[in-house]
Amino acid sequence: MTNPPHTAVLPPARSSSDLGSHALSDDALAGGEPREATGVPRVVIIGAGPRGLSAVERLVAHAAASGRRVRIDLVDPFSPGPGHVWRVNQSPRYLMNTPSLFPTVIADCGVLAVDPLDALRGMSFDAWRSLAGAGSLDDPALTSEDRVVLAGMGPTDFPPRRVYGLYLDWVFRTLQAGLPSGVELTVHRDEAVSARVVEDSTTPFAVEISGQQELPADHVVLALGHLDAHLRRDQKALVDGAAEHGLNYRPPAVPADVRWDELPAGQTVLVRGMGLNFHDVITELTEGRGGEFVQGPDDRLVYKPCGQEPFVVVGSRRGTPYRAKAEISGYYAQSLDHRFLTREAVVSLVSGPDLVFNRDILPLVRKDATRTYFRTLARVRPEVFDRPAQQFLDDLDAALGVHAGTAVGLTPGTERDVAPWDVQVERLVNQAVVYQNRLNITWQSYPFLDQKFGSHEEYAAALVHWLDRDAAGSAAGEDDPAKVAFSSLNWSRTLIKQVVAERGLQDESWYEELMRSFSPLVEGLASGPPALRIRQLAALARAGVVRFLGPNPVFRVDAERGCFEASSPWVADDPFRADWLIEAMSPPNEVRRNISPLLTAMHDNGLVRAKSLHIDDGAAHVPGPGLDVTAAPYRAVGTDGQARDIWVLGLQLASTQWGTSIAAEAHAPAELGARTLADADRMAAEVLS
Repeated sequence: MTNPPHTAVLPPARSSSDLGSHALSDDALAGGEPREATGVPRVVIIGAGPRGLSAVERLVAHAAASGRRVRIDLVDPFSPGPGHVWRVNQSPRYLMNTPSLFPTVIADCGVLAVDPLDALRGMSFDAWRSLAGAGSLDDPALTSEDRVVLAGMGPTDFPPRRVYGLYLDWVFRTLQAGLPSGVELTVHRDEAVSARVVEDSTTPFAVEISGQQELPADHVVLALGHLDAHLRRDQKALVDGAAEHGLNYRPPAVPADVRWDELPAGQTVLVRGMGLNFHDVITELTEGRGGEFVQGPDDRLVYKPCGQEPFVVVGSRRGTPYRAKAEISGYYAQSLDHRFLTREAVVSLVSGPDLVFNRDILPLVRKDATRTYFRTLARVRPEVFDRPAQQFLDDLDAALGVHAGTAVGLTPGTERDVAPWDVQVERLVNQAVVYQNRLNITWQSYPFLDQKFGSHEEYAAALVHWLDRDAAGSAAGEDDPAKVAFSSLNWSRTLIKQVVAERGLQDESWYEELMRSFSPLVEGLASGPPALRIRQLAALARAGVVRFLGPNPVFRVDAERGCFEASSPWVADDPFRADWLIEAMSPPNEVRRNISPLLTAMHDNGLVRAKSLHIDDGAAHVPGPGLDVTAAPYRAVGTDGQARDIWVLGLQLASTQWGTSIAAEAHAPAELGARTLADADRMAAEVLS
């Protein structure tokens, strides 16, 4: 893959009139009287995690570059910088699912229209980690233990979440110490509970925070991050059953918010979900209680129990955890050579007609993943083909249509094959490659689909074998064909994010094809944990600490026995029963389900609304996950259909952008991995224009 140049110039920020705004300005009439023109915009940023931090950083950078004045109120009950998710007092056993080289809240110089302050230039997380670990960063907030951890961490290691929080804390304190003379920054360690339009004030908005205080604002920035959410109907039934029978149910939550020491040792605990939060749960219940992983004689980990572990029984829809990330030198495999979904293809898609995901984008993704897989297979195992490996690759390129104008067929000299590309590829692969060496993306994501097992032990044995193979594939890195194909999907995901943000999809395609079908597939293959977590899970299963339910598990309350019960239709054995049930997942990112006094009040006051998706064969519109907003820079659309100076960053853009929970990528262009920083930059440019 040819790495794109990591510079980009943002398009000029659009004026309020360009966006159809009727936001009140300093000279707008209120109650028949003109507002007082202060000349100093007041900005209230709600949320002090990474997105809120980016909002502050961009406002400060623009103010420093332009000489403009601005008053910023930053509102969050948690510490500014780390916020809720990345707070520094959480367990050191919670790991990020991206390596040190990936995340940042500081763009490279030249990426955005205005560069960061001098003290922050070049300071991605990995740059900060390297300097702090080497003792070259004078930061009194770092303890000697912190410096030891940082010194032992490399760019491809997966850092503890609290360590990323230390970086975010440092960025905020550096900003605070270097504020230009015209910038006033006030931190409010409170929760924002409401925002409303004010008709008789010099500022158009008032934001209420805990304690009945109201902050005046010309602009409101919503950087809310993860929010609690109302439970699904089946989860409410579990809550009711737990209350009736004296059981213990733990709803979806950020892992650092849960008291894991309350779970009893030696008792069965049912866990639903095998995504990233599951690994946080299991590490707290094992290592967190004194258990130990040691290296075994066969390069596999061995778990030595401490005797305080519960017996954990876990299930998820696919029946397996997410696939582990490959152990490679970068975030994407260096051997990638996309020919279909490329930077050039993105430009064409963005400038073309309305897009349907399965028609216009998914074929490109599949072609690149297929080509990537077989090119890697031909390099590491050329003997598996029925013909010379290079001949197979040439035939594959012809079937995929890599070279325009060439004959497409299975072997040289044949007449042009007019069958669809996927039919041609299937013919070629069936002829040239035995079944176990083919690429089946669905099987890779759902390896036990439609398989039946006679007992829990039989399923555990099959899954542990699968875990060992997955960890071995990660260790092979660029030499594992499947893992490199997953990296192709990951690169495609980055490009798709740009297409979705800049062009969008037809509503039905967004809902049915991208969100309900492709998203779970690519997340299971490309968003997994470090391989260490998969090796540990296999060790826990071999030690008898963990057992697995099987695909599509059913969780219910057994009213006759007065306990929770869980089973899989694919495992023919008695259900597991327990008094404890844990939802190992974060609350869903859906504004209609979020428990947020602020969003509720803003909706009641007409300032925001959820975006609805129109499904052609549906009886009504389907609620989208995010707020309704204008085109970038994103301003919230109110219940009256009008946009005001209420700016939205991050997770609540989930109906306009895809993959909003992914951090900004270090050294990335604005339109790709640094899009979250570019969103904050556009907001700052408008506020200070």
